[in-house]
Formats: sequence, structure tokens, C-alpha cells
Amino acid sequence: MDGFDARRLARREVVDLPVYSPGRSPEEAARDLGISDCLKMASNENPLGPSPLALRAAAEELKKANVYPDPESGELRDALAERLGLDRECLLVTHGADEALDLIAYAFLEPGDRVVVADPTFSSYELAALTMGAVIDKVPLKDYRQDLEAMLGAVGPRTKAVFLCSPLNPTGTALGMEEWERFLRRFPGDALLVLDEAYVDFMDDEERWESLAYFEGRPWLVVTRTFSKAHGLAGLRVGYAVCSPQVRELLEKVKLPFNVNRVGQAAALAALDDREHLERTREVNRRGKERLYRVLEECGFDYVPTQANFILVRNGSFPDLGERLLRRGIIVRAGEALGLPGHVRITVGDEGQNDRLERALREIVSDGD
Repeated sequence: MDGFDARRLARREVVDLPVYSPGRSPEEAARDLGISDCLKMASNENPLGPSPLALRAAAEELKKANVYPDPESGELRDALAERLGLDRECLLVTHGADEALDLIAYAFLEPGDRVVVADPTFSSYELAALTMGAVIDKVPLKDYRQDLEAMLGAVGPRTKAVFLCSPLNPTGTALGMEEWERFLRRFPGDALLVLDEAYVDFMDDEERWESLAYFEGRPWLVVTRTFSKAHGLAGLRVGYAVCSPQVRELLEKVKLPFNVNRVGQAAALAALDDREHLERTREVNRRGKERLYRVLEECGFDYVPTQANFILVRNGSFPDLGERLLRRGIIVRAGEALGLPGHVRITVGDEGQNDRLERALREIVSDGD
């Protein structure tokens, strides 16, 4: 046994694969810093928690935990199809939106294929592609936005997929309808175009447009969404992909048979019907980001206006801003981990959480060096 080397047997792509870092948990930070109450404002979770309807449905479904879940998430697919005005064959329910990204890589990518992504963007696009031996073509952001013209220019004969994200994690900027339409008109159509809309429910009404209206005649378009953010079900891992039936058929071939547990299916189905909770979530986020804009401006911090439930903040005169907040019991996402050194990403909280963040920021500025 002493001579066994698992790395020697593993695929080279796996040996060299970077490991996704979710950041510090409140429990870990509290233990390391000796702080009894650490507040996590780093992972863009819903501060209101799940819908009350979802909680009741989850509790009831837990009684059936001895029975395997529906492998096709049929009820949830039907409800989504009705809500979105789509054929159910265009919907695949997944173990969070992350699984949809992985399935796309498993089904379509081979070693040497190329994938175009913005830089920086959500790291799971790159990790999924690298797992299959694909080559990543990174296109730098322009003023914190995806540079669609440059991304089109990066598409070549070996490009199998292009990943867009709107609103963009980690900057919070969103694609405009006109630039999206220009992009679609010029997209070659012999590769997949994946649009990740994890944060779409947080967009201002005047900025939002419906991506699903563009599916007709575009079988290469895939849209991914999640119940983790606005619906507050991050711990249950439920997402979905909207795609053409021919794409869905291939994704089904590489999907686990019981990929979404029955509690998650039931909670997501109930959450769809709780419009009041969703609207309350949107309103809390709207008020919260407006307040944090004001606080940041008064404290002298620059930030990127957001269409999501987080704000990207420049560290300014405090290069260690993330550490200073951590010492005060507030966990934010360090920009270095996101490909944006000199920044932190802060989740918009509820009133109490934002109170605490405001006190910490004002204290940091008041203390100075």
C-alpha cells in the first residue's frame, strides 16, 4: 500500500484541476478569530430564508425520505413549463444550476475543444470544461462588463461553447437587450451558447428582458437558472436548464438517475407558487442595495452598481478591507479569489445585517490606519 499513488492513475485533467473554494464558513471564522457571532455576507444567500410554503412542503416530503425521488422531477418540470410558457421537453431539473454546467461539459466537450468565457466570471464554467480537457479562452471584462464583441472574436473552429452570465457574477452588471440581440445575430450557431441567469430575479424591472423569448430557431441556446438565490433554497440544490429537446436528450444521458432529492423537488415546487415571498425578497434587496450605496459613498468607497444581490466594492485606501471586516465578525468575498484583486464582493443583507455592516465600515474609516 505504501507504493500506491492515486495521482498516477488519475486523469491528468483531474490532477491539474483547481479546487473551487467556497470561502470561510461562519463557524470556521468564529473559531479561528474567537468571535461568538460571525455574519456571512459572502455567498449571496437570501437573508429572508426559504419561502414559508417551501418549508411546509419540505417538512411534509421528508416523511417520504425512505422512497426514491422522481428521477425526472416531473411535477416541477410541468410547473416550470406552465410558468415559463415552454414545452416540458425543453426543461431539465438539476442538482443546482452547477450540475447543468457540469452536464454540458460531460455531454459535449472533448480534450482540445475550446470554451469562451469572460474574465473574470463564475469559476464553475472553467472548472467544468477543464475537467473534460477543454481549453479555456478568457476574454477580459470591459468596465466590469462582458465584452461581447471580443467574445465573438474569440470564437474559432474548435469552439464548442460560449458561457455568458447575466447578471454577471462577480460584478453584478447585466447584459442589455440590444447588445444581446446583436450578439445573437452574429453567433455562429455551430456551438452552444449558455446563458447563466442565477441572479435574474434581482434585476430592476426596467432593466430586465426575457431571454426565453429568444429560443425559437436557436436549438444551440441554453439558459440555466436556480432556486438557490431569490427563492432561498441554496441548501437543497435545485436548478434547471432550458434547452432544445435534442440538447436535453444528451444531457439526460450523463445525468445521475436521482439527481434532485424529493425534499428539494417539493420545496422548489412550492416556492414557485409563493409570489409574495419572491416579491418581498426583491424589495428587501432593492432597499438594501440603495442603502449600501449611500453608506459606501459616505465612507468614500467606490462600487459597481449592481443588478444582483451583491455589490462589488473597491478597497480604496484599505487594501485589507476584507480582513478588517472579518476581524469585526463579517465575512465577505475577497476579490483575489474572484479574479478581481483590490475588491471585495458583499452580499446585500436584511436590515439587521446591513446595520452591522454599516457600523463596521464606518468604524474602519474612522479608525483609519
